[in-house]
Amino acid sequence: MAHTFITVCCPRMFFVLVLCWLTAGLRTSTVYAARNIRQGHDRTSFPGCTLLSDSEIATNPDYSTLYQNLQNTGWNASLSDLVAVVTLFAPTDQAFSRFKIAYNTTITQAITQPTTEAQSDESVIEIMTSYHTTPEALPETNDFHDDQVLPTFLQDKNLTVKVDNRQNPDKLSIVSYGSRAKIVTPPIYACNLVICGIDSVLIPEEALTFDEEYDYGELLDSSHDFYRSQWIGALEGHDDIPSWRGDAFTYEFGPARLNWGDISGGLMQGGEAGTVKITPTIAWTTSMLAWGMLSFGDGYNNSGTDLWAKGKETLRWNTDYLLKTIKDDPVSSAYSTKPEFYIVYQQVGNQTQEETMWTRPEEETGTRPAYFTTTYEGTSDLAGQISAAFSATAMVFRESDPSYYDQLTKVSALLYDAGKRRRGVYTKGFQYPCVTNQAHAQAELPECVPGDELFQGAMLATYNSTSWADDLTWAAAWLNIATGNPAYLTDAYRWYNAHYASTESIGDKQYISDWNQVIYPATLLLANITDGNTFHYNIQQYLHNWLTASDDAIEYSRLGRAFNRNDPSLAQGMNTAFLALLYAQLIGGYKAPSEVSRYSTNSMANQYKFWAQSQARYVLGGVSRSFYVGFGSDAPIHIQDRASSCPKDAQVPCNVLNAFYTPTPNPNTPAGALVYGPGLKGDYFIDKRSGSNETWVSHVYNAALTGVLAGLSQMQNHSSL
Repeated sequence: MAHTFITVCCPRMFFVLVLCWLTAGLRTSTVYAARNIRQGHDRTSFPGCTLLSDSEIATNPDYSTLYQNLQNTGWNASLSDLVAVVTLFAPTDQAFSRFKIAYNTTITQAITQPTTEAQSDESVIEIMTSYHTTPEALPETNDFHDDQVLPTFLQDKNLTVKVDNRQNPDKLSIVSYGSRAKIVTPPIYACNLVICGIDSVLIPEEALTFDEEYDYGELLDSSHDFYRSQWIGALEGHDDIPSWRGDAFTYEFGPARLNWGDISGGLMQGGEAGTVKITPTIAWTTSMLAWGMLSFGDGYNNSGTDLWAKGKETLRWNTDYLLKTIKDDPVSSAYSTKPEFYIVYQQVGNQTQEETMWTRPEEETGTRPAYFTTTYEGTSDLAGQISAAFSATAMVFRESDPSYYDQLTKVSALLYDAGKRRRGVYTKGFQYPCVTNQAHAQAELPECVPGDELFQGAMLATYNSTSWADDLTWAAAWLNIATGNPAYLTDAYRWYNAHYASTESIGDKQYISDWNQVIYPATLLLANITDGNTFHYNIQQYLHNWLTASDDAIEYSRLGRAFNRNDPSLAQGMNTAFLALLYAQLIGGYKAPSEVSRYSTNSMANQYKFWAQSQARYVLGGVSRSFYVGFGSDAPIHIQDRASSCPKDAQVPCNVLNAFYTPTPNPNTPAGALVYGPGLKGDYFIDKRSGSNETWVSHVYNAALTGVLAGLSQMQNHSSL
């Protein structure tokens, strides 16, 4: 096999491509038969042999440097020696410029050095070149078809074709496991070489290693600090509380007529919800935090500080509050003959009132409605979410605090049983809010008022549950782990099948994982428990769509951020990055069953780890700017967060004028918070507190990111998961 070096020069940069072609002495059938690769078309399928000097590339301004260097290396005279047609996906000059900005990596250094220096690392260059070259002959765009697999000259590494039906049916993309490039020029022919211009560099796993070494333990610590900045209730006695936070909403009680008692504590939702407490999102955050601790414990233990203890305190704050949101429902229990429960299901706080104020949480007074329902009305989704949070957290405390483990698993089982008896979503069971006055003692609680009087204050539209079978699957799987009872695994199968047999599975095509859609986290959990083919297949399909943007829901920004058009927040990407690390850990010691490894290769665990790391790197500022408050280059400073935006001097009033609309940075820094991010705008971000949601922060945004940081911390200390 002969090799010719082609030099592609970008402004002040050089890229050396090593393109392997087949000479008359070595036929394609001999080389590729063992690899099962379809033969390239014979060159007679194409127009007569056109030398480079007579081809379109000679006059195409996007490839002037490519053409000149092809000429310099003798390709003009040698093209007729090619026995079979090969296709080169050639990044444009702009693509290489973006690549240089986005990736400060070993491969970047190699391809941006002068040619003579770059040739000293021939192996890296050949990897990059081989990944852009296919023995397939693709002379016309209509020769491509959706999901077509293209073998490359890089051993066992393929590319995939995507037809972009949504934006432009005439546009095609070539995708690798973590990058996507659009074909931006018609094919250019030069004998049996077909050149297709692409707008991004395709990056193989072997060619990329990140030079930055973040202190993931420190970042993990700061994420837990952020949770403490969002706590409300009696904060005295807890460590690492920000100096600008204090006790807030310490007198919050449930309905007096039910003798509910204390419902203080919990976390502020943030964003448009402000200081409102949303039960299902707190449950989701708790489950994610516990899962991260259970899976990546070494990431906590080897951080240099007692992060494991800090993580347990974070979890217990959440579950102690969630326990307060549940109360026996004796009337419904009598009808049911089984234990039924009231649940503060939607929120504590009133959105309508929150929108009219911007002040310190410590200074808020007045009524705080608590919206509740009963499991007798059908709250499978809410009961399932809280049950899962209890079970997952119980596993963290099983050895260190057996009594707390027992308490959580007992309540989890009772709540789950109530949720599965009368199946439905909690949003249909809206009953009454109980108006409380948090500024007064318990003896002065007001009476409850009918729900419709404050219905507009409920955030049912924003936090509207759309499914329940996925939540019961999630809860049953965690109960099986926490108790070892196989009956819960049987239930998990039942609810999993019910999900896919119902219309709620339509939402799966959005490829979202969050508090409302937990089927993919539940799928991964069941793959871990059972090693079942169905679960492996479905989680692989989910990750495949994220890694390759092979569905209309997922896109990649120019700088490599994967985002979901249905929820373009940075948090949604971190949710998937967390699942990618968890699945990489699961399959790291063995291959998933081959019959379900449709979207994977033998190195898929490394691919998942690298992709998760690349997405975390984007968030932390390794690509351009940081989106992680208090860390990295050009991190956001105009954070839409009530407490941190108020003046440092507590004697100075805090209001919308001097805290929300002011163009000055937040006086206090909610370090460790992940902001909402650029949304659908790719990489374009506006660091502005008002008029945009891009600097929103919330505990739910950090939930999976914390697990990602724990996983990367574990990788950093052990070089594995």
